Amino acid sequence: MAKKTHTKSTNAEMTARINTVYGLLIKSYSRFEILQYAAEHWDVSERTADIYMQRARQLIAKDSEIERPEWLAAAIARLVKYEQKAGRDENLQVAIKALETQAKLLRFDI
Repeated sequence: MAKKTHTKSTNAEMTARINTVYGLLIKSYSRFEILQYAAEHWDVSERTADIYMQRARQLIAKDSEIERPEWLAAAIARLVKYEQKAGRDENLQVAIKALETQAKLLRFDI
């Protein structure tokens, strides 16, 4: 029986895999599902997949450290873009809803 040889993945491959696992975790995939995905797509061991999950969770934790003012500014910026696009597309209901949501986040009384 021939022994399976594995080549070490490149940094770029590892980063891409960690980012994929990040996405799977965000979509609420279980550990088992991620292990299965990693085995099928990358032919990696359970230990390697666990390392990918650990690093992906570290990225999620880092992303979660955003302060409220930063989050609020980013949310308002997105809503402004939605409002602008809806206005250009003459979708007034969406534009009004985006404006109302901005006002609510900024605690303006409408």
